[in-house]
Amino acid sequence: MGILILVGMFKFYIIMSTTTFLMSCSMKTTTDTVKEANSQQETNYIIDENLSSKDYSEFYGYFPEEGLIPTAKIAFQIAEPILIQIYGKEKIESEKPFNINLEKDVWIIEGHLDKGLLGGVAYIEIQKRDGKILKVIHTK
Repeated sequence: MGILILVGMFKFYIIMSTTTFLMSCSMKTTTDTVKEANSQQETNYIIDENLSSKDYSEFYGYFPEEGLIPTAKIAFQIAEPILIQIYGKEKIESEKPFNINLEKDVWIIEGHLDKGLLGGVAYIEIQKRDGKILKVIHTK
């Protein structure tokens, strides 16, 4: 009787292992699909419609004492792509070097306009503590 149980369990194990293996071979994941679609390019992110902030709603989050944006360099690295997206690469490149100042824990970043030139510059404010974008404008 004990041998019959062992043989039955062994058969069950073989059937389940084979089924699992065959199913995993035939299934395509979102990651596989994205990798195939972008096989010519490097992918740094994957759109995942199942990802939700509710998965992390019980967590407060981590904010270092010096803030998430502790330096002018990091503030500009955040500001530049945002400004380029809004105003265009050529416009933002023409306003370099940008002026940056930390005032009341807010990074103020403003494009540069040579003396004597008429026109405006890009302007963005980024909160040092959490990286929140507070304002984006372009003066005239």
